Amino acid sequence: MRSPNLKVDHPMTITKNHSFCWAATVQGLIAVLLIASAPAFAATPDAHVYQSLLQTSSPGSKVACGKDKYGNVACTIDNTAVDVNDDCTSNMAFGGVTGAKGATLEDNFQAASARPVARVGEHQLLCIQATQRREGVLVRALVKAVPTKTVKNCKANEICKGADTPVEWKRPATGTACTLKPDDHYTGDCATGWVDGKDIEEYSMGLNPEDTGA
Repeated sequence: MRSPNLKVDHPMTITKNHSFCWAATVQGLIAVLLIASAPAFAATPDAHVYQSLLQTSSPGSKVACGKDKYGNVACTIDNTAVDVNDDCTSNMAFGGVTGAKGATLEDNFQAASARPVARVGEHQLLCIQATQRREGVLVRALVKAVPTKTVKNCKANEICKGADTPVEWKRPATGTACTLKPDDHYTGDCATGWVDGKDIEEYSMGLNPEDTGA
């Protein structure tokens, strides 16, 4: 029976099409998922943070970060793939200076055009923020010198003994000590820069030396 409130200009049949409604709903969900899962190198919060970290560490370099096909953040700097870690409290990526003369932290990913930021001594504890490898061997690394007292795994750990060395600044510093804030981010004069892979060794998640093949 035709509804008295429904005006029909042409004869037609009105039915409840559940399948059509379901299909429309599914299509809507797919559209939302496609928007949420952007293609590689599209802007995402993590990618933006990583890109900012790399760009700040190497002004003038060409940096691109985004999601790979597995949903992980993938970055390149000057068209070279690099692995980027998170902040220095959650990534658990640490290392130490191996050379008796210490290591110079530089302001550019490209060693040929880099200038010194600071020099730290042998055994200095380093947070490793980014790495470039060639056939598994560490070539370059972005590191931050952090106080051992701010790293929980340093407590009663032999590796961390003598790992707070004086920082010899090669450019002006603010004079504010490197400290860990309650939000788990470092502030102050935390010496940060790029080093050659041969100048450091990487520690495992337990802050134990590991054979990296270098």
